[in-house]
Amino acid sequence: MLTARFFYSNSPEWKQYVDPEDAGFSSEKLDAVHQYADSMGSGAVMAIYKGHVLVGWGDIDRKFRAHSVRKSLVSALYGIADEGGLIDLEDTLEDLDISDFQNLTTDERQAKVKDIIASRSGVYLPAAYAPSDQDDKRPERGSHAPGTNWFYNNWDFNVAGVIYEQETGQDLYEAFIANIARPIGMEDMEVTDGFRVFEPALSMHPAHTFRISTRDLARFGQLYLQNGKWNGSQVLSADWIKESTQPISDFGNGEGYGYMWWTVAKGVYEERFPGRYATLSNYDIYLGRGTGGQGVVVIPEADLVFVNRGDTDNSRGVGGGTPLTILDRILAAKVGIPSRKSTLKEVEPVPFASQLPEIETPKFVTLPRSVVDEYIGEYEFGQDAIVRVFYFEDRLFMHVPGRGEAEMFALSDTEFTIQVVSGVHITFDRDTDDGRLAVNLTLGPQKLRAVKRTR
Repeated sequence: MLTARFFYSNSPEWKQYVDPEDAGFSSEKLDAVHQYADSMGSGAVMAIYKGHVLVGWGDIDRKFRAHSVRKSLVSALYGIADEGGLIDLEDTLEDLDISDFQNLTTDERQAKVKDIIASRSGVYLPAAYAPSDQDDKRPERGSHAPGTNWFYNNWDFNVAGVIYEQETGQDLYEAFIANIARPIGMEDMEVTDGFRVFEPALSMHPAHTFRISTRDLARFGQLYLQNGKWNGSQVLSADWIKESTQPISDFGNGEGYGYMWWTVAKGVYEERFPGRYATLSNYDIYLGRGTGGQGVVVIPEADLVFVNRGDTDNSRGVGGGTPLTILDRILAAKVGIPSRKSTLKEVEPVPFASQLPEIETPKFVTLPRSVVDEYIGEYEFGQDAIVRVFYFEDRLFMHVPGRGEAEMFALSDTEFTIQVVSGVHITFDRDTDDGRLAVNLTLGPQKLRAVKRTR
């Protein structure tokens, strides 16, 4: 065991408190929070207190999909690029020659980079990887001038990734590994954990999605808690952290949005949800959050970073206020002051009884163009119901009515899958009646067969 005074974690691997009481927390109360998180289906939970692991529950080394937490990861890259003079936040879309399949208007082209990363561009176009409710809520084009209105806009977030790569000349994922993951000792992240999601029927700009483990996401949050410093080096500007986690957009109720970070002021939760988050409400916080309960929460005054993950690969998210309830109960488990010294150990994650096995990553193969060309075309499965298989930027895509479109990845000469969601299987064969090419789709519980059109 290691005995050490409290200090921020800069070691290659996390260390964990042997006894939570040394950190001023009740083991009994934390055990009760573990049982609650388990009952609610969390995939993994971590809390880092004063730079060391207070709790590590579930699959903390498993790479879950980050969903919209990706935006906070990209925000950090912008901070490095801004400080290095690689990106000028005052540049406009016109300056950078950014457009889309639907041409931007003169006004839209005046949106600045700082508007893009604050989700205030005023460009209201369809976007890849956007939830359906975003499509429903999107304002009319031209209804707001750039910089004057906040709308949670995947067009902005996707374009932010495109601008980053265009202006820095760097692959976004390689840059994240080199500039953030390696300097702060992330244990699991690799370049291949990034995946660009295109939906060419909507936009030319892809979403830059991530997979990241809970323990690596906790390390990212700790970097922010430490004002960008790690192991004596300033990895990320403290000024950028302060600027990006302030409410550039103030919603008027104590909540806001910075540069791809959400902000919540002290007292907000108690006012909105009396008694529900009584302890958490004592703090100003900022957080990155995403579909299914993905989240990293930084609480500077409490010297604590919290991460919750939903297992969306297995279609099991942790919705509603459950992650905040877990965090509130962890904070409420603090019953005393920390010992002057603490005994540390290697991290020993406590499993969840409810956790599901990790989805096995398929092995993709590269097919000759001559094989793939045969699959290009339209497939009918009903009157005016057409599945399309097509190329976009030398990538193979499928569009299914009512389901959208996704890039296809080959498992064999006749079998394919997609990466955006789990449980999709695509096979091609010949129709027994007339020998025409047919496609068979398994979309979770739904099965579909369509025969290729002849011209």
